[in-house]
Amino acid sequence: MSLINRKSNTLILLCCAARMLDLDESTLRKGQAGTESLTQVQRGHGKRQRVSFILEEIILLKTEWIEAAQKPQSRIRLVSNL
Repeated sequence: MSLINRKSNTLILLCCAARMLDLDESTLRKGQAGTESLTQVQRGHGKRQRVSFILEEIILLKTEWIEAAQKPQSRIRLVSNL
């Protein structure tokens, strides 16, 4: 059974999610750079509060980024009649 196809949600730490997406931890924490839709799970209280993310969402987002990068970009080619 594939990890992506499971119904459960696997929590990963902020530092691991940042490394998988090649982003800074503060970028993920603030929900910037296309990570607005990721679910942040906060555990603990006060200064010892830890933020985790759902692994399956991280993998899905990374897959979307790769697919978007692989799509051929539509370019307008200008041809002059000289």
